[in-house]
Amino acid sequence: MRQAMKVMDDLAQEMGISDDDISLRKEFLEFSESDISLLREIHEHIESSHIDDFFTTLFYQHLRSFPELRKFIPDGATLERLKAAQSQYFRRLTAGDYGKDYILDRLRVGHSHQRIGLGPKWYTGAYRKYLSFLLPILHEVSEGDGERFMAYYDALLKVVFFDMELALDTYFHSDRQELARMANHDALTGLPNRYLLSDRLEQAIHQAHRDKNKVAVLFIDLDRFKIINDSLGHQVGDKVISIVAERLATVLREGDTIARLGGDEFVVILASLEREEGVVSVAKKLLHSIEQPIIVNSYELFTTASVGVAVYPLDGSSQEELLKHADAAMYLSKQEDGGNTFRFYRQEMNMLSLTRLNLEARLRRALKDNEFMLFYQPQIDMESGRIVGVEALLRWEPNGVMILPSDFITLAEETGLILPVGEWVLEAACRQAVVWHKTGIKVAINISARQFLGQDIVETISRILEQTGCKPHWLELEITESAVMEQPQASAVTMKKLAAMGITISIDDFGTGYSSLAYLKQFPVHWLKIDQSFVQNIGAGQGDEAIIQAVISLAHGLGIKVVGEGVEMESQYEFLKNLGCDMVQGFYFSRPLLADEINRLLAHSPVMEAAHMRTEFTNDHEVMVSDTGSILNVSNCRVHKLDPHQVQCLNSDTHCRFVLPFGNLCGHPLADHMPEWEYSVPGEES
Repeated sequence: MRQAMKVMDDLAQEMGISDDDISLRKEFLEFSESDISLLREIHEHIESSHIDDFFTTLFYQHLRSFPELRKFIPDGATLERLKAAQSQYFRRLTAGDYGKDYILDRLRVGHSHQRIGLGPKWYTGAYRKYLSFLLPILHEVSEGDGERFMAYYDALLKVVFFDMELALDTYFHSDRQELARMANHDALTGLPNRYLLSDRLEQAIHQAHRDKNKVAVLFIDLDRFKIINDSLGHQVGDKVISIVAERLATVLREGDTIARLGGDEFVVILASLEREEGVVSVAKKLLHSIEQPIIVNSYELFTTASVGVAVYPLDGSSQEELLKHADAAMYLSKQEDGGNTFRFYRQEMNMLSLTRLNLEARLRRALKDNEFMLFYQPQIDMESGRIVGVEALLRWEPNGVMILPSDFITLAEETGLILPVGEWVLEAACRQAVVWHKTGIKVAINISARQFLGQDIVETISRILEQTGCKPHWLELEITESAVMEQPQASAVTMKKLAAMGITISIDDFGTGYSSLAYLKQFPVHWLKIDQSFVQNIGAGQGDEAIIQAVISLAHGLGIKVVGEGVEMESQYEFLKNLGCDMVQGFYFSRPLLADEINRLLAHSPVMEAAHMRTEFTNDHEVMVSDTGSILNVSNCRVHKLDPHQVQCLNSDTHCRFVLPFGNLCGHPLADHMPEWEYSVPGEES
């Protein structure tokens, strides 16, 4: 009780309710000592007749007739407690003692009503009910004397308005405080929000400028938090955010600030730093606190975070610069370091950020400017040696300069541009599949995680198939293992719909993610693609051969066929062939080609068995070479082999010699891949 009165005393000071203020209020109401004497007479009559309890009973009957008020009286015990408090409250109204304790009690009423959400309309209505009930009492006390009745009534009005003023002033003051708190604090965690963070950071910068100290800004973003939200729901995700917020707050000093920007992003301000070294210790403690297990609804969850650090004045002189640079450092911590670590901002990061912004702007114009193109890499059936499919690969060539997919696909994913770009790929590949369907080859298309999970991919593909005239069985969709496992149950439903349409489903990059074998047998998967990182390590003694063997055995046991991708050497090809791998692709057979180049390849070489056929490029000319050394085709001109590294092109217009690179496209010497060529000299037929 003493603590509660202390809180009210502090509130009174905050509101400016002093002895002088109370005197001024009474003076304006003309509330005098004679009024107090009259109120005491009323009080004695009420006390002697014991009618206050009767009034309280009637009062609560009135309150409970309104559904909006019944929620404040949930049970009988609460009703009795409130009736006792209400009786005491109205008894004090006429008791004649209006000192400090009375004032603080009335402030408590307004504060309590604001806190529980009981609005002023109900509060003022209660006084109206009280006054109407007391009118007969006043008539009895005045004994029919009209003038005395008016004096009692006037005194009662004065104390009621005096009392109501105090309660309502407190209600609206507390309401303003609550609005201010809501405006400056995050609703979920109670931490400062972006607006209060801005104010705190501005103050910290000014203080550091005066004291010649430093300020550190730490931008924190949880790693893979989307998986928790998507798989367990936002209620669990919100609980995780709240627990992380509590943990972060316990790491910091009293003068530091931890704020939530929204989602899974937090910002920490470390003020009044003398040395940067102190930031390292705090960053490690923050990361350690986050990575501890979190128990929510019987789930044991684990999460980590990426942290970027910017320091005033080294990394910026304004809050905008510091936040931007800390964010840039966090991004690189997540993308390049894989998360669960921290990075300090350095100037070169700003150049990377500017480059990224420029690339994003160019990417947004690329579709309109028709800068995208599709290349196709042949897929070879191991048993027949025939080209049975091609994988469509997106390329971007603005102003004649090729930009690698690794430089723009991730950016397209993050900005959402992958959705319109992905639709363009689907449509272009489907139109090409229509052209090639008579050859029997199938076109495989990569579907990004954002496409697969973030839009109705079934509706999109159905629409594009109808627009292009492409049949579902001419199409194969490649979905990465990690994308499928972000939402495995939803993925299974979508994949079943696609498979029911007649579309072939492949899991790409198999072995690099975190798939569950229990889920794998539930998916309608036709092909698994062994990631090229395993294939390229064949013979390196790192255990990749055992993994490949296990994947092939597992897939075949489930009735799923296997593709080995990234085949660049004969030893890799032979290893996969001996294990019964069903299909392969890679530079050992052909680099990705434009559609016209695929057409020529199909026309001249329906069979592409590795030991007998190689496609080489010299300058802008395509050369198909057999193991006997004869040249099958070079861009419509006759050629002959002059020595192990040169061919001569002879036609009516030119007599030129092309020097082949010392190795084929995968960068290995020709001798590693082909027998010695037969030497021949151009004859009369040339």
